[in-house]
Amino acid sequence: MLSYQHGYHAGNFADVHKHVVLTLILAYLRRKPGPLSVLDFYAGRGRYDLHSAQAAKTGEAATGIMRVLDQPWPALLDDYRDALMSVNKGVAKGTLARYPGSPLIARHAGGDEVRLTCCELHPMEFSVLAELFRPITSKPRPRVQLHRRDAFDAMIAMLPPTPRRGLAILDPSYELRDDYSAMAKALTQALKRWSTGVYLLWYPLLPDARHERMLRSIRAVAPGDTLQSELVVRKSGAGMHGSGLLVINPPYVLAEQLASLESWFATLSDLPTGQGAAGGLFAR
Repeated sequence: MLSYQHGYHAGNFADVHKHVVLTLILAYLRRKPGPLSVLDFYAGRGRYDLHSAQAAKTGEAATGIMRVLDQPWPALLDDYRDALMSVNKGVAKGTLARYPGSPLIARHAGGDEVRLTCCELHPMEFSVLAELFRPITSKPRPRVQLHRRDAFDAMIAMLPPTPRRGLAILDPSYELRDDYSAMAKALTQALKRWSTGVYLLWYPLLPDARHERMLRSIRAVAPGDTLQSELVVRKSGAGMHGSGLLVINPPYVLAEQLASLESWFATLSDLPTGQGAAGGLFAR
């Protein structure tokens, strides 16, 4: 299906969760000098207008990035904050007009070391993405490659990348129930081809917990460690009540870093922090 457009959800709590972890992983990978491969298999349009009709219709950024914007930001979040500011130059302090998608965040946080490959199937989203990166992709030997193709096919065709050290970003819309089993199947094949890569997989927390079977399948074939991080923002009921991430081959410091950010993430939740049904950020 090609109905999903992320402009309705840009800057929501799930974006904050996902993109903070993305920048933490990239910061760790950059500790070792040398080029990195970053493959974004659901790239979207790359940058989102928070004043657009799509964003205004849902208002999700108001309970996401805008809710934490005036909070004290720990130093661990410097790369994420810098990526936000890079697309909001000239905007009044204390507000945002645009939100960067994962391609721009990876490009900004990874710097010149990143070899970025983006896949996007939706024709309108891909057109905007291509225009956004045209100044880079039009140069000889660009460090950004764009492909209009299905993510599941690309995960097999494009792995392993060159260089082999790097990260794959996976955040499908899960419009179809089959997307969960399809992702588990595609990741199983991807891990056979690129077992040493870091994989960042996003999934929604829904009342029927349909993600759990997918995670069990992936963990059963993961060659190394995995880390699961979940952000719960409201009681389980209708719709999505939280954001989940599974990191395969996670940086060894990531769990400790996320634990130190629990109080910052708590601002995004409408529930009291703590265990059980309470809200907040949890990693295991």
